[in-house]
Amino acid sequence: MEEKKKSKLPWVIICIVILAVIGGCVWYFQYKKPHDEAVSKFNAAAKQVNKSNTELEEAISSATAVLDSDGVPYDEATINDLTVAISEANTSKRKVPEIPEKTEEIKKATKSLLKPLDYDSVIANLAEKQTALENSIAQMAQITNPSGDFVIQRLQGIEGISACQAVTEDHDPNGNLNKQGGYTATIYFSSPWINQDEVYGGDIVDKGTECGGAVEVYASKEDAENRNAYLSNFDGAGILNSGSHVVLGTIVIRTSSKLTATQQNDLTQRVTDNLIKLE
Repeated sequence: MEEKKKSKLPWVIICIVILAVIGGCVWYFQYKKPHDEAVSKFNAAAKQVNKSNTELEEAISSATAVLDSDGVPYDEATINDLTVAISEANTSKRKVPEIPEKTEEIKKATKSLLKPLDYDSVIANLAEKQTALENSIAQMAQITNPSGDFVIQRLQGIEGISACQAVTEDHDPNGNLNKQGGYTATIYFSSPWINQDEVYGGDIVDKGTECGGAVEVYASKEDAENRNAYLSNFDGAGILNSGSHVVLGTIVIRTSSKLTATQQNDLTQRVTDNLIKLE
């Protein structure tokens, strides 16, 4: 009896081994291999998404740095435009989830990651809005207490301006050059739209704004605003009318009362355009 039991034992062991092998094969091919393949595909998809996200994040970081800088823009709308573009870029960024535990959930997550992903338009929009803000900051820098030489150079070639002359400490009718609250530079200009024979004075500075206009430069916007407010007291005051006047950065652009309103507006706009033009 014992011999029969002993003779059956190897067969039992063989059967157990066979079953174990079969079970192992089933587990490997039905569960382990599909799971590993799913994990591999998920990681590959996640890697590609992360690569695209890195490019987007670099663009966002660059735009944010400009937004957080101390630069003051000429057009404040450029700040809002870039802020919106950054928000939209962050919203568009595809998130890579933690890898699920179950194979089917991994496949589902991978399918979602593999959906078409193109940040080109988002990055292009960021770059456009960033450049607009950078340019606007550069424009404001140009009209913040610029030198008299810069103003003279920018007044050249403007239709409606024939010649210009800067005041000096020895030739300054108002006597405010470089004084506290006064202008750091003033350039008067003559206009062919005005009969210069009807304007009294030996040169353009002597004739003042009557012969065309002036660009007054101040150290701060506050000083420019104070000057503009002072000039407003003479608006419509007959022979005391000092002509048109607007603030641009820390500059006051003035035009002669002898010009028509259309000519004043046109000349002011042309001077403004040249002063903020980036080269």
